[in-house]
Amino acid sequence: MTKLVAAGAAGVLILVIVIWCFSGLIYATEGERVVALKWGKIQQVIAPDDGWVFLLSPGWDTYTINIKSFTSKATAKVTSKDNAAVQVEVAVTGATDGGPESLKEYVRAFGIDEEGRHRRRDEILAGIIQTEARNAFVEYTAYDIYANQEAIQKKLYEAVRAQAEKQLFVRMDSVQIGNPDFLDDRIEQAASAVVANQKAKEASQAAYEASKIDNERKILEAQTYANPAAFTIKKLELQLEIERARSEGIKGHQGTLYLNYGSGGPAVVTSLKE
Repeated sequence: MTKLVAAGAAGVLILVIVIWCFSGLIYATEGERVVALKWGKIQQVIAPDDGWVFLLSPGWDTYTINIKSFTSKATAKVTSKDNAAVQVEVAVTGATDGGPESLKEYVRAFGIDEEGRHRRRDEILAGIIQTEARNAFVEYTAYDIYANQEAIQKKLYEAVRAQAEKQLFVRMDSVQIGNPDFLDDRIEQAASAVVANQKAKEASQAAYEASKIDNERKILEAQTYANPAAFTIKKLELQLEIERARSEGIKGHQGTLYLNYGSGGPAVVTSLKE
């Protein structure tokens, strides 16, 4: 009986040791990192390439950090160069930098709790968007904003990316702006009309330039063929090209070769022997 109790106790002890060992076996999957703290201080960032990592001594805690791509949106309220009030939704897509040192700084700055960390990150990002959108839109008048949305978006991307990398430890992928919404609908309607007129003008100008080039080509052709001498020269140039092509073909020909220059011209027969 005593032996059975001893054997049972040994088995339990072995089981506890096995469970304890497995509890210290840590790994990270794709799209995440594991931050390992010992007695509350960050010691290591575990990436998928690190494989299985054993943390067996007392005092270790681990937290999974999501570094997958995210999209955060904010509505910026700005003014144009001529003081027209406008608001626009800005969507920022990026991902937390998964580098060990950047990730350590990110966790130290925004905390271990994921929900709280993301909330604080998005609050700061919204402030960055507001500031940089104001700087980007103020360069254009109300009527120019619609026509220059691509330039505004590019400027906003560069500015937000620099701030996000520095303050939020985020690698930026893209910045997209929505349709600018003027608080005065009359401005929006007028701005849309200005852009539409400009596009129509550009299309008309392009059609005019194409027509002009086509007319110049037709005039040149008419002048060429109206002049008999020029027309004769053109025929001789074409005949020369034909002769060159034929000479290339003669090089590889064996046997009798017949060359016929038109139905009214003499037939010339040339015999080529090996």
